[in-house]
Amino acid sequence: MKKRYGLLVDIDYCVGCGICVIACKMENGLAPSYKNMLEAKGVSWNQVISVSDGIYPNLSIYTVPSHCNHCKDAPCIPSCPKEAIYKRMDGITLIAKDKCNACEDQPGQIKLCMPACPYGAIQFNEKQKVAEVCTFCVHRVEVGQEPACVRACLGRCLTFGDFNDPKSEVSLKAKKAGKRLFVFQAEKKTHPAVKYIAPKGAGISLLAKVKPVYGYGSEFPKPTM
Repeated sequence: MKKRYGLLVDIDYCVGCGICVIACKMENGLAPSYKNMLEAKGVSWNQVISVSDGIYPNLSIYTVPSHCNHCKDAPCIPSCPKEAIYKRMDGITLIAKDKCNACEDQPGQIKLCMPACPYGAIQFNEKQKVAEVCTFCVHRVEVGQEPACVRACLGRCLTFGDFNDPKSEVSLKAKKAGKRLFVFQAEKKTHPAVKYIAPKGAGISLLAKVKPVYGYGSEFPKPTM
């Protein structure tokens, strides 16, 4: 059976430190991102998003790591007119930078892959003029190592592995989670390879609608229309 690499996020163990974001930037040479300094042209392949549930004094706050979902039925792939986005046999979705031309030949120069992704995961690298997305640190995976974010996670809330292997750690943890297991926006039917375990008593419907801080779908600038 072929592999289906994916990530399992146990929100109960996320302390919101953001070390996974820093590890990703260091590993992949990404520019810093600042919420109030968009001119920095930062790129974040993963993010940690704060979600509040309830009303004070009965208020809960959760921190939720967010990555590219490496969807089985990824809508970004057919959206690219240059066929720069492709999926490996192990389920990892990648962007061939040598093929991406930032859709500069499209009407309005709209980066078509960005609005196609329902999770706002695709980032645009202003310096290199190419679309980018989390790669699961495929260069590390190919030599038997975990993605940088998983390796760095202080709370050990991230588990990476083969979901097609029922004996893998990631599969066993997902099975044990039972009804607390969910994916972002299941109604989109993209079948994400990033799955989440909701904290006990948390509203899964709320957590499943997490939006990115940066990228298409956030409150920040979208592709020029």
